[in-house]
Amino acid sequence: MDVKATILGISLVSLAACGGSEETAYTGPDGEEVTVERGGDGTTTYRSDDGEMTVTTGTLDTTAVGGVPPYPGATSREGLNLNTTARDGGSGQISSFQTNDSPGDVIRFYRNALEGSGYSIAATMDMGQSQMLVAERDDGNGGVQITATAIEGRGTNITVIAGFEG
Repeated sequence: MDVKATILGISLVSLAACGGSEETAYTGPDGEEVTVERGGDGTTTYRSDDGEMTVTTGTLDTTAVGGVPPYPGATSREGLNLNTTARDGGSGQISSFQTNDSPGDVIRFYRNALEGSGYSIAATMDMGQSQMLVAERDDGNGGVQITATAIEGRGTNITVIAGFEG
């Protein structure tokens, strides 16, 4: 996956939020053209020769990707979802959603769900209010990082970052 297109797309998020037409073209510092398409459904899509990225904000579907199940009962509470597809066929996703369960409960759920279903656990971290799980696909075709962080008065924020080779 080409990181340059993703970084350029993320940097244009603020430009797309300022208004304008449904589709606008920008030229990057290296002369590459990036097309920004704003949807009326809270999505903004960035396209270039390197690939495509869609940013979705607001109320989201809490489904993750790559065989990673959604966390039961999680809500999106004005979450963020980034989906990318590179020209080589690689893809990635960053999703954020919330639950009232503890970070430990979230990480236990994902450990149990991923082990034996095409993933191997590569690392875990327990930092008290925040816990993390990193898993790699057994076929070597990508992996996932799940972070669960307790936020006082708001429950636990779950962030799923997944990437897959093309």
